[in-house]
Amino acid sequence: MPSDPCPRDDARGAPPPARRPSGLRAYIDAVRGRDIGIRAVTIGVDQVFVDTPDRYAAALAWKFGLRDAPARRLIAREVGPGMIAVDVGANVGWYTLALARQVGAAGRVYALEPEARCFELLSRAVGGGRCPQVEARQIAAAEYSGWTPLYVADADRGDHRVVPTDGERRVVTARAVSLDELLADAPRVDFIKLSVQGAEVSVLRGLRRTLDRLAGLRLLCTVSPRLLERAGIGASALFDPLCAAGFSPHALRRDGVAEEIRPSEAWSLARAAGRLLLYFRRP
Repeated sequence: MPSDPCPRDDARGAPPPARRPSGLRAYIDAVRGRDIGIRAVTIGVDQVFVDTPDRYAAALAWKFGLRDAPARRLIAREVGPGMIAVDVGANVGWYTLALARQVGAAGRVYALEPEARCFELLSRAVGGGRCPQVEARQIAAAEYSGWTPLYVADADRGDHRVVPTDGERRVVTARAVSLDELLADAPRVDFIKLSVQGAEVSVLRGLRRTLDRLAGLRLLCTVSPRLLERAGIGASALFDPLCAAGFSPHALRRDGVAEEIRPSEAWSLARAAGRLLLYFRRP
């Protein structure tokens, strides 16, 4: 294992004030978020359902392997029949469907998505007997169970957040649950995919007991330093608890193989890329 300690510098900074988009940006956002009606996009034996140009483009990128290909290869490599997986921040079901096909009829996938329209599209993708192994819930994962504000994006429909944003957004109230509570009765959990737009640390705080009791659990986590810092979170808040629980970060090669790296290196790579999928597992 690399010898570098987990980073200690939180690198916190005051978030910039809210700002309005420029005229051109506002026009582009309006086009991206325009309602085109619900359309199905076939991906292998599955279908995802989309309703805006932005989502349609994302579906095509996923279909043709242009989106998160290393992570999808990792799932194909490390998730197998009978496993239990959790998709936190499921959106319209990209990862949910990939996990469902890997765990098979004997497995289970919990898909969590708090935003109403995303949840409707997710439910279409996995409902109607298509994926009986998927249990979809319209909830946000959080540190504590209760309720949380949800800042709804009008253009990038995958960018709904429970942390404050740098622009004006419609705010709704969403039900929240800690993963410790959700998974308290699960005899095993093998794989968690976590992508919650800057709220990852809060979700991990609500997962402490599960991390401690399940030795074989693995975590695929989206890391965006800009979003975390906007929420007042630095590198140590993300990496320290995972390191203390025995997890180490791994970067993904193009073929989906995970290579262990130092936490400080992982943070630097994420900062340079803007957004990085990191795989956490115990040795």
